Amino acid sequence: MFFIGIFGIQQKEHSVKEFDNIICPECEKLTRAQLRESYTYFHFFFIPLFKWNRQYFLQLRCCGSMYMVDPDYVDELKRSDNIDFDRLRKIQTPNNICQNCGSFIHPNFAYCPYCGQKR
Repeated sequence: MFFIGIFGIQQKEHSVKEFDNIICPECEKLTRAQLRESYTYFHFFFIPLFKWNRQYFLQLRCCGSMYMVDPDYVDELKRSDNIDFDRLRKIQTPNNICQNCGSFIHPNFAYCPYCGQKR
């Protein structure tokens, strides 16, 4: 009898929930947000057997800000339609925010129209 086993470890990321009508704390625009889950899993014959290293992220569509969600806040966020940004940890700064004055800059601008700082 001949048996070939296909197994491995892979990283996967997928969307968990969409939020509508959220005010972005960075650019103060009305936007949408997406709760994303990232994890590592072991599979055998392309069937996932167990997962570990689960992390949840919240990404805003307006300026690309990304926040890490604490594990104790994930279940509450899945059930709710509101987001408490004070309970999230910012991990990615959007490139549309001026580093000098903090104002939102259109992506086509080379200089900030509010303070004149080069991007």
